[in-house]
Amino acid sequence: MLKRATGLFAAALAVAAPTMSRAEWPFHADGPRHGSPEFYSLRACEPVGQRQKCKHGKLWPPFSRPVGPEQTCVHKFHANHYWPWPYNERDQDDVRMVMQMQAANGWAAATTMYEYHFDSATHQLNSAGRQHLAWIFAQAPPAYRQVYVAMADDPAFNEVRMLSVQKAVASVSGSETSLPITLRATGPLGRPATEVEQIFKSSFDNALPPMIQYQTVGSAGGGAN
Repeated sequence: MLKRATGLFAAALAVAAPTMSRAEWPFHADGPRHGSPEFYSLRACEPVGQRQKCKHGKLWPPFSRPVGPEQTCVHKFHANHYWPWPYNERDQDDVRMVMQMQAANGWAAATTMYEYHFDSATHQLNSAGRQHLAWIFAQAPPAYRQVYVAMADDPAFNEVRMLSVQKAVASVSGSETSLPITLRATGPLGRPATEVEQIFKSSFDNALPPMIQYQTVGSAGGGAN
């Protein structure tokens, strides 16, 4: 009986041996062997957390979660040990990117030649525009040192403004190409000084008289009956 069982077991091994060799046990049919460096490298980028599964026609959990096989034990330990890396670095990169965009937009607004930097009739740079151009040369960081020219309502005036700025740049630096000059579709962020002065003057001139009427109090020397 024992010999018969041994024979049957040997026959089963002989039949299964080709199948096992084709599957390359203990390898996966479509991947490297469990526990090998290739196996862990292949699964190193799997996301952490619970996996979403479909059971009885429902998603468990119902909100968005990763799908696929769960992390290996050593990868779970690594994620728990170094948490919240690398997600905190990604958050920091997002914050830095937003701050860099804000800084770039702020310097673009600060280095723009607006309508009040040009003469309303000739569209040539006025004294305020020349002073602002000198400020850009002296104060703007090299990374943001360029000139933006606000686009006029009439496209024919854009070329006049560009040429005026180029001549002013050449007079300051000696070369028309020392600073990049770009048209920008924008509006002024403030008001001209003359307009601000007129607003305050009108407010002062049109101010209402005080509503509380004051009466003169008699002197302390006056007697009272």
